[in-house]
Amino acid sequence: MIDTTTLFDSTVDHYVRYRLPYPPEMIADIVGRFALEDGVGRVLDIGCGPGPLTFGLHALGVAVTGIEPNEPMLAAARRRALEIGADIPFVHKIAEAVAPEDGPARVALFGRSFHWTDRALVLHRLDSVLEPGGGVVVVHEDGRTRSETKIGRTIEALKEDWCPEGVPHAANRGQHEDFLRASAFCEVERVLYPVTRRWTVDDAIGHMFSTSYFNPKRLGSRVDSFEIDARSRLLALEPTGLFEERLAFSALYARRPRRKAH
Repeated sequence: MIDTTTLFDSTVDHYVRYRLPYPPEMIADIVGRFALEDGVGRVLDIGCGPGPLTFGLHALGVAVTGIEPNEPMLAAARRRALEIGADIPFVHKIAEAVAPEDGPARVALFGRSFHWTDRALVLHRLDSVLEPGGGVVVVHEDGRTRSETKIGRTIEALKEDWCPEGVPHAANRGQHEDFLRASAFCEVERVLYPVTRRWTVDDAIGHMFSTSYFNPKRLGSRVDSFEIDARSRLLALEPTGLFEERLAFSALYARRPRRKAH
């Protein structure tokens, strides 16, 4: 069984450098949808990693707390906050341990992290943490968009050859929407935010090393062989080593049912 609290220990540098940035218009949309401009409503960025969403929200004047179970990721976020002089609380905690004392908050935000949690339990606990009118936002790179690209198809083939067992973590089974609709936050809207990424073979391999499938800790002694294989396949696909992909981020906005006027 993979320990998901340490799975990303070896990925921090790759994550910071090679992960696709969240689109600014998506971050601004989160702020607008939940009226976070008031400076009062607080966001819990759960599974914040090194803090890309945390810092994006902070830059817009939002009160935000980063929550992260992985110590190296949390250390990277704290270092960044110190570098820019940002007074942002970062808490070492798993999502399942979030409790009323972490609130009240207006938004619980999950950026590429919801699938690592016990989603039903986490949503149940958040019902006592989030204030009236608040909600849950689940953000991830849209898998359907990525699977249609050349690099996406190559990565799927590499997964089959190098990690045929997948990521054996029970909590990642099932659709996010199903868990949300079965929770107190059952009014769900899905919004796509298109992005274009231009990257090199080195960028693509660096991105792979930032993932749960291909991170150096998991590959172990196979890491060099994997890199040779991945590089060979990508160059066969595009000899220039330069790629352009049209991708999208998906955001699920989930709220409690609105009371009907009488």
